Amino acid sequence: MPRRTWLDSKIDVVLEELAASGMHLDRQRAGELITGQVRAVATLIRVTEATARTYLGDEIIKDMARRMLFEVVSEQPGADLMQAPRTVPLSVALVGITVAALAEAMQVRAANEPPDRLGDVITTHAQILSGLGQITADAAAKQAGDPAEILFPPALLRRAARYISGAADLAANGGKLPDGIPETARNQLAATLRRDADGLIAITTTG
Repeated sequence: MPRRTWLDSKIDVVLEELAASGMHLDRQRAGELITGQVRAVATLIRVTEATARTYLGDEIIKDMARRMLFEVVSEQPGADLMQAPRTVPLSVALVGITVAALAEAMQVRAANEPPDRLGDVITTHAQILSGLGQITADAAAKQAGDPAEILFPPALLRRAARYISGAADLAANGGKLPDGIPETARNQLAATLRRDADGLIAITTTG
């Protein structure tokens, strides 16, 4: 097992703080944000990055994670999204595309997480998949004569878009690909995931 670094421990702090509100972030992105904070502190007070790290204790890192939650307030962190108002209509075809994109995103994320974090990846993605499925089934029962569109909570779709977008970034920036996906398919996978994420964001912005 490789030796754990200062950055590893701070990434754990960020992920645990976000998980307490039902949110998840991939380790690579969390590491980039913390490293950026270290560089900012080093520049501000004119010290080395090694010295700057001594100023970033767990409470400071937790506060950074809390600020991140405010940035994704449209996803209603910590809320029961199944009880949120359903105001954004999706066609049945688009629901299917979203489910497929989330499943692909989960595989990409799982390929890039250490074994002790796989449970978090599966849980967070499965919650969104379950929500999409439950709402679709509920709508099918109530809209038997008009199944063309199904209403979803915008926060649920926003969260799905972020997960898909994060996987697109991993694929585009050299992250590990899931077993069975050849390197030649990397660009296409990243572009498809990005398209699906951007489509969801556009729908929730105008819906």
